[in-house]
Amino acid sequence: MNRKLLAIGVNLMTIAIAAPLFAVPPSLPKLEAVNFKPPKGARYMLDNGMIIYMLKDNTLPVLHMSAIIRTGRINDPKEKIGLGDITASLLRDGGSAKYKPDEIDKTLEFLGALVESSLASEEARAEMTVLKKDLDAVLDIYADILINPAFDAQKFKLKKDEALEIISRRNDDPAREAQREALRAFYGAGHPYGWRTETATINAITGEDLKSYHANYYKPNNIILAVSGDFANDEEMLAKLKAKFGAWSKGEVKFPVIAPVSIKEGRQVYFIDRDVSQTSIVMLQKGVKRHDPIEYSLSVTNEMLGGGLSSRLASEIRSRKGLAYSVYSYFAKKPDYGFINASCGTKPETYSQALSEILSQFELIKKEAAPSDEVKRAKDSMINSFVFRFATPFDLISERALYEYYGYEPEYLDNYVDNLAKVDPAAVIETSKKLFKPETALIFVIGNSKKFDKPLKEFGPVTELKED
Repeated sequence: MNRKLLAIGVNLMTIAIAAPLFAVPPSLPKLEAVNFKPPKGARYMLDNGMIIYMLKDNTLPVLHMSAIIRTGRINDPKEKIGLGDITASLLRDGGSAKYKPDEIDKTLEFLGALVESSLASEEARAEMTVLKKDLDAVLDIYADILINPAFDAQKFKLKKDEALEIISRRNDDPAREAQREALRAFYGAGHPYGWRTETATINAITGEDLKSYHANYYKPNNIILAVSGDFANDEEMLAKLKAKFGAWSKGEVKFPVIAPVSIKEGRQVYFIDRDVSQTSIVMLQKGVKRHDPIEYSLSVTNEMLGGGLSSRLASEIRSRKGLAYSVYSYFAKKPDYGFINASCGTKPETYSQALSEILSQFELIKKEAAPSDEVKRAKDSMINSFVFRFATPFDLISERALYEYYGYEPEYLDNYVDNLAKVDPAAVIETSKKLFKPETALIFVIGNSKKFDKPLKEFGPVTELKED
């Protein structure tokens, strides 16, 4: 009798354990689409033309500011490439009319505040982060370095020496070298989109050049300022900004004429033979101009191709075939034609397999309509990551300022998620057919040819370059 009871108990336990395996999934409510409705903040303009974006945030007793100055590396004189970078970095490090460099360092360190200045391809930035109680002291420094930089001679020499050191070490990382030199070959070494600093261009820069560059570009009517943080109201903060920047005189800004982009037709293969353990591959195709509405469908298409570990390039080249640890694609917009980039690092013994697969995936997405669930996954991934880009009100208001800087419509940010959500499989294949032309792509390779599994010439006529 006890054995029977034991058997029944065991059976009941087995059924109880197994039951979840056969249970009907619970009925869950359908999740609604992401409702992205960020606050707009406020936009003001001072009498001298400075535009100010402002969004109050009383979460912490901290304030942030970011000045976006309309210039960039593409505005450098050809014979003095690097001038904009050195000018921007010396705003903070070179002192001002009121403050010596060491005085700025000591004050900011003591107060735990941050003031930084930098330059990118199409913009300069001056950033400030400060505790609310120290705002007046640090804002005075921030305004003075923007309006009255001193460009200390000793600091200037140090910056030039740093730039020369960077040039001497610019090929230490073959993967970064491949990216830089691929763009240089794509746009041409003489075009601002493709040029690089050289020893001669850095040595040609003088202290007077810094002053002239600043006098031309650093004007209030050439700046958009984003402000967020713990202030009582817009009127109070606007009064502080007027007190610091209001007397700064506006003026005409002279921009250089940048020649239209001329991209060569037909397959081009460039190669640097270098004894390195990993082969770096970069493939470039002609992209889109900024403000082209095709950016939404291109964004989704790129996410499917090379936007993450679940993308086609990563799935095939990294996961299934084990040919590369890093493989990805992205696109960049520019005032004139941007580019579409696909890159990977692979063993020289299998470089041809990885490169062939990259070319194949760009062809395949043009020929076969993508499954709707794949398109949906790509859109969901982009929409979710986009929303979480704005972790703070400062992230949001500085992004709004940046979109105005680049000439986007005022509602661009608010409509971005909706425009992405409209992309469907038909738009993906239409975009792919229009933009993807791997048969005419530029291919740039850095690697050890002695270990290559196939001659590089099988991918097109090869131009071998010397590393410099």
